[in-house]
Amino acid sequence: YRSLSLSEWHQEIDFLVIGSGAAGMTAAITAQQLGLSALVLENAECYGGTSALSGGVLWIPNNHLMAGVGIDDSTLDAMTYLQQLIGDEVPIDKLQSFVTQAPKMLQFMQTHSLLNYAPAKTYPDYYSDLAGGKNGARSLDPVPYSIRKLGLDLLAGMREQSKRKRRSFSMTAGEAHILFSFTWRSPLMIYRRLITFWLDVPFRFKNMPDNRLTLGRAMVGRLRKTMAERNIPLWLKTSVNELIVEDGKVCGVRCQKEGRILNIKVNKAVLLASGGFARNADMREKYHSKAEHASYSAASPSDMGTGLQLGLDAGAAQDMMAYAWWTPTLLYPDGGSEAFIVGKSLPHCLVVNKKGLRFCNEAEPYEDFVKHQFASQSDGDEAVPAYFIFDARYRHEYPVGMGIAPGKFLGDSHYAPLFTSGWIKKADTLIELAALCGIDEAGLLTSIEKMGAFAKTGIDTDFMRGEGLADRYYSDHRIGPNPCLSAVDSAPFYAIKLWPGDLGTKGGLVTNKNACVLNTHGQVIEGLYATGNVTASVMGNSYPAAGSTLGPALTFGYIAACHAAGECNE
Repeated sequence: YRSLSLSEWHQEIDFLVIGSGAAGMTAAITAQQLGLSALVLENAECYGGTSALSGGVLWIPNNHLMAGVGIDDSTLDAMTYLQQLIGDEVPIDKLQSFVTQAPKMLQFMQTHSLLNYAPAKTYPDYYSDLAGGKNGARSLDPVPYSIRKLGLDLLAGMREQSKRKRRSFSMTAGEAHILFSFTWRSPLMIYRRLITFWLDVPFRFKNMPDNRLTLGRAMVGRLRKTMAERNIPLWLKTSVNELIVEDGKVCGVRCQKEGRILNIKVNKAVLLASGGFARNADMREKYHSKAEHASYSAASPSDMGTGLQLGLDAGAAQDMMAYAWWTPTLLYPDGGSEAFIVGKSLPHCLVVNKKGLRFCNEAEPYEDFVKHQFASQSDGDEAVPAYFIFDARYRHEYPVGMGIAPGKFLGDSHYAPLFTSGWIKKADTLIELAALCGIDEAGLLTSIEKMGAFAKTGIDTDFMRGEGLADRYYSDHRIGPNPCLSAVDSAPFYAIKLWPGDLGTKGGLVTNKNACVLNTHGQVIEGLYATGNVTASVMGNSYPAAGSTLGPALTFGYIAACHAAGECNE
């Protein structure tokens, strides 16, 4: 790269962030609090990225909120837990950096921004029975935020959810857990939310959504409002064409904003926080065998790998490119996709391949589910897509994803287009359903028969569904002896295809404990940092708990800003 003269620079900044998800905004706020000027650039026409579409949960081990709910934790416990899952795939000093800095990040942001979280006391680590695992409170739920406080102008610029995910009233992850626990608290929670919603007369007259932002939108809204109050600029529809490197140091970016090419001089650091390549069909073809994975993903449509390519062009190393935050997904007739996480844990259902056979514990962590789906496919069982089979009792009691409300509220006729399109199959008998789906009839009947036997004893001798604490987090505790198991024998019967999707990719640029990007020789590329899904994940090929994506992403954004400001905070 050639050197630029003073006259060729259009603007100067200390800390420049590429990407407006939660990690990028956290880094910008941290940098400014530490005395650096900050600027966030976003290629899309809206801010928030996949963060705004997510549950917003952070996994922060040994966080300061745990003591308030009576759960003890320590750096040693967290490291012990993680090392069993990750092994030696991630350098120990980088893992240690996450574990020690994550609690500091949370305290810093709750002190210097509007970011606010509450501990999910009963949300366990996904493998809580391992040494160092905890039965709750490492996963944190965003505290709801008011649209009135955010302002309609800032709300208008946020990444929007699909229409099927919009509700007349919103719920937190904790409230969703209460709903799906099916205890006496469930209807009380619903009534309370409905009353609050309808008593907000000004918003109802204006046909506005619920004033209360929850989940990822609460997190992103709080961060965006903090940036606005601090006058940290965010440029939308601004594409970064290249990193400007002089004498081996990244010292600026060349970007395009409103049709104009701008050279921005960066004094301290450029942080890549632009997400992964989940929606890039060419990259999915190269690294994940099939371009179709791009359509299976539940990540933001702007998750195209642009930040990753910028880093590679600057000589960065890459790793873990075959990995993703796997989750089964539903693909709707309109082309929309949705992560299917909760529904597969409930009773009155099972998942089978084309042979009609189960291939895993349906209630297991979603990343494990997809890995087992891939394994079944590799064995020649035609598990892509898999088939989510459920009966009339499931249909009556539970929602099916975000698209179909329980039958006791809205019957099948309300969703006629989904049935006529073939998206959901319905039959009076299992034999007819097998024929409609092209599933082996004998295999399906055998699987259904075994499920009925397991339900009576409460023990799934094939895959141990419902044995783990995490399995039972979303389950129907009215059902016994195992709240995840029940016979699937009440007509009519239904089937929906499940695809091997993801919440985003987790392979990318190699970084060190300070979030500095490393080149192919293992050396730091001066002035260049990265965090989130644009990097090779600190979690390796594992998914330890809810919030394992965003927790490290925000933490390494915070670390990058601290390091760039000379505040390593080790």
